[in-house]
Amino acid sequence: MDSSSFLTLIQNAALLLSLLFLYDALSRFWFADHKRVRAVLAGCAVGCIGIVIMLTPWYYQPGIIFDTRSVLLSISGLFLGPLPTLIAMAMTAIMRLLQGGGGALIGVVVILASG
Repeated sequence: MDSSSFLTLIQNAALLLSLLFLYDALSRFWFADHKRVRAVLAGCAVGCIGIVIMLTPWYYQPGIIFDTRSVLLSISGLFLGPLPTLIAMAMTAIMRLLQGGGGALIGVVVILASG
């Protein structure tokens, strides 16, 4: 594994750890009485984290990329609930379609299956 692949994996792991911070902050401080507002904000934040993860992938071939968005969406569904996960799924699916390439449709299917 070359150094750029290793750096990409470290960046993806750091972004996944940012989800832990988001979960902790949302569960303790933000909008304790407004669950729907908290869910929408969490979904937008997870979607943004997913987009950043998708912008730092490991390239197998042009148009075919690997990243940790499936891990992010699975953890989001488990801990944050369905509404934030659906928002994050929509944001990441749109981003994957905009990226294009040979694996775009498979990437969207992975997003749907992971959520």
